[in-house]
Amino acid sequence: MRLYKRYVEVIVLTSKEEKLKPLYLIWDGEEGKESFRIDKIYNIRKAASQVGGCGLLYECRIDGKDRFLFYERDRWFIESYKP
Repeated sequence: MRLYKRYVEVIVLTSKEEKLKPLYLIWDGEEGKESFRIDKIYNIRKAASQVGGCGLLYECRIDGKDRFLFYERDRWFIESYKP
């Protein structure tokens, strides 16, 4: 299956040390916007995406599924099977 770059809204906590901690992902789907809790962040590192672009990769569990969430300059995206 082909992967797409899907920009998403993210609710983020910014620490006083300016570290970003994503808390919720907002998915703009066919039935409107849905929010999904980011349950756990396993790892944060600089990385390139399979769909193009690079930035900080947050390896995390979102709504019970392991996903890659990227922070690219000033916006967030995930690798998605839906464009």
